Amino acid sequence: MAESIKGKRTLQRTIISITLVLLLSYIMLCGAAYFFSEKLIFPYKDSSYGPSLPGLIILKAKDGTPVAARYWKTHSADSLVILFHGNYEDLGHLDRIANTIMRAGFSLLAMDYRGYGLSKGTPTENNCYSDARMMLHKARALGYDDPNIILWGRSVGSGPATQLAIESNPRALVLESPFTTAFRTMTRIPLLPFDKFNNLEKMNKVTSPLLILHGTNDTIIPSWHSSRLIDRHRHAKSLHLIEGAGHNDLWTKALEPAFKKLNRLLERYDSSPRRLPEAR
Repeated sequence: MAESIKGKRTLQRTIISITLVLLLSYIMLCGAAYFFSEKLIFPYKDSSYGPSLPGLIILKAKDGTPVAARYWKTHSADSLVILFHGNYEDLGHLDRIANTIMRAGFSLLAMDYRGYGLSKGTPTENNCYSDARMMLHKARALGYDDPNIILWGRSVGSGPATQLAIESNPRALVLESPFTTAFRTMTRIPLLPFDKFNNLEKMNKVTSPLLILHGTNDTIIPSWHSSRLIDRHRHAKSLHLIEGAGHNDLWTKALEPAFKKLNRLLERYDSSPRRLPEAR
């Protein structure tokens, strides 16, 4: 009898110890995610360009931080794509993308996140949103109204693009290799009580036409993320899966079918009633 009671107590102590270790590990994981996640989300190192980059514009953020942007003008275009690039890229890497978008009949405006290229400061989720709004103001100053602006977010750029789509009235939102949330790039379930760039939560607030491009062989952000996002969107939408494409080679594939889908969505938008942007 005594040995049985002793065994039960030992088992209870073991369970309590394991529970405490797991709880402590989870608290440490939450702390690491809270304090260091943005360094993992934005792993950029060295600029690929200098001050002589064609089309370079240096903007001043509300807090005075210089933010680098680049403008590619297509003279016959009346619509502008505002592009938010991936987390390993800067403005000097975008010529292939820019040339494809320009051949499709659009001008292009892109920015570097803080700490990227010639942009100063530190990249954070909130800074991305603030600087995205600045880009929209710049686009308007260049003569483009919201119904002539297409927001395009690649990978981590899907975060600021989606946020800006809620706050403005763009002609369309295009997401390329997007994630549902930043912390769920490798898991289908939320593991933490907070997250970064929660596109999934925001998607049902986006009323502009939505086109999502994703490679079927993307192992960095699997294509199920795009399926979840497209399901959440309630308005005109299209999911274009690019067979055999991964995360970083999508622009080497044939994208004519994707741009045809985009044009069909734009035709639907152009014939539909306009809406007012959501108050922020």
